[in-house]
Amino acid sequence: MTTLEEVRARFARDQGLPFSDSLSEASILAALDEHGVAFRDRIFSPVTTIWGFLSQVLSEDHSCRDAVSRILAHRAAFGLAPCSPNTASYCDARSRLPTAVLRTLAKDTAQQLQESLPEAWKWNGRNVFVADGSHVSMPDTPANQAAYPQPVVQQEGIGFPLARVAVLLSLATGACHDLAIAPYAGKGTGETTLLRQLYGSLSPGDVVVADALFDNYFIACELRRLGIELVVRVQAERVGSRAVQSRPDGDIIAWQRPNKPRGMTGAQYRSYPESILMRQVSVDARGKGNRAEQFKVATTLLEASIDGGQIGGLFERRWDGEIDQADCRSSGSLYLGGVAA
Repeated sequence: MTTLEEVRARFARDQGLPFSDSLSEASILAALDEHGVAFRDRIFSPVTTIWGFLSQVLSEDHSCRDAVSRILAHRAAFGLAPCSPNTASYCDARSRLPTAVLRTLAKDTAQQLQESLPEAWKWNGRNVFVADGSHVSMPDTPANQAAYPQPVVQQEGIGFPLARVAVLLSLATGACHDLAIAPYAGKGTGETTLLRQLYGSLSPGDVVVADALFDNYFIACELRRLGIELVVRVQAERVGSRAVQSRPDGDIIAWQRPNKPRGMTGAQYRSYPESILMRQVSVDARGKGNRAEQFKVATTLLEASIDGGQIGGLFERRWDGEIDQADCRSSGSLYLGGVAA
């Protein structure tokens, strides 16, 4: 599997703007038009600025000076007049980039990659997405503090703005299929709530692989209604649940509806079935570098043609998504509220 460091090394060998080849001007202009963004024809247009910003993210020093030097090299290669090496104009142009445009470009690119997948790259003919949650800090500016305030337990004056994120990562391509962002604390900022915002990016037949944080009865029901399957690490024993069928590769259990969560209305609660069938398999990860050597995985996939070994193997590949997200955080590749985090 190609790592982010390997991708960075490839782009580092290009002294110009390597993204000008992989992210076309036409696609950027289409995203700008979709969001009604008008701009003047100048050196640091949104197209050039986006190319420069992406190159900056993957560069070794992440500096604006390096980004401008790449733009200079790109202009020289195409016989265009050089721009000033001063970074002020580039920084101003970058601050004007609409976050919605960047999100559209990221999602469109991820979707194009997914649609072009060879069938052999899919899992049992299905698209698989890793759902994961994390948090990121960002520059300590008044605007960021207002949108993403630091935790209340943090002493005032020494903390940084903090945001919670939930992502859908394609297991086959490693691309971020979609992303939801919220303040780190407060109503409606939990990772399960953020995952619900990403349902629209999934299609019937897709499989979501997630850690124990998403071992949630209501999430499982909601995904099944949409025709989407869930593979999740079991967080705790299902109280009141019972096995309805024993198989060599995992038991079929009737997961009983838990008590009504706080904040859910009675009508909403009654709209969920009283039980849902799940398959539960044991995973033996001894000697594979996992933090836990043995654990259980539950899934809505009940087909006998997909055995327990395949379910366990799929869940263990979720770690690839963890690594991708950690790489993005360490490289400064997450873009929040108009600034790189």
